[in-house]
Amino acid sequence: MTTDMAQTELGARAAEALKALLSQVSGVRLTEMKREPQARGRAVGIVARIDVFGQTHTLACVVHSDGEPDHVRAALHGLRDSADHLPANTTPVLIAPYFSPEAQAFCNENQAGFLDLEGNARLTVGEVFIGMRSLPCHAIGRPSAAYHQPPAHSPANEIVLDGLRRPPRSHATSALVA
Repeated sequence: MTTDMAQTELGARAAEALKALLSQVSGVRLTEMKREPQARGRAVGIVARIDVFGQTHTLACVVHSDGEPDHVRAALHGLRDSADHLPANTTPVLIAPYFSPEAQAFCNENQAGFLDLEGNARLTVGEVFIGMRSLPCHAIGRPSAAYHQPPAHSPANEIVLDGLRRPPRSHATSALVA
């Protein structure tokens, strides 16, 4: 039961990430998005119909909880096997929480788009190419100990605020002109 809930939540997050990605491109308009429920051990699927500069395209998305290369290969083969009921202008897209660089390269080699929930994406639809790359999670950490910002109500901040409240002092000097 917990796995079904996690898969449903992952499918919802994947759908939102896909909408957000497509909304960033002015020439692409999402016209319809359907989520297919899990069946026969297959991951949740998303079928999105989009308009790209007046041309209709379909994105056949497979959502997986693991984006490792072996799982990506299996997902792509399964997607290609079930693609016979989809229109000709269909682009396969894999969505996962994270894709390793090897898995991303495999998607590229197989003309499949990918989107991960870390902010990485590569998608080619018609004349439009969408690419995003995020920093690795370990590069985005807490500020180092050398950087310390005092709390909002610290004595140092009170001194600065007190200085801002006072009228400026005049440092004008007069000179005698002979």
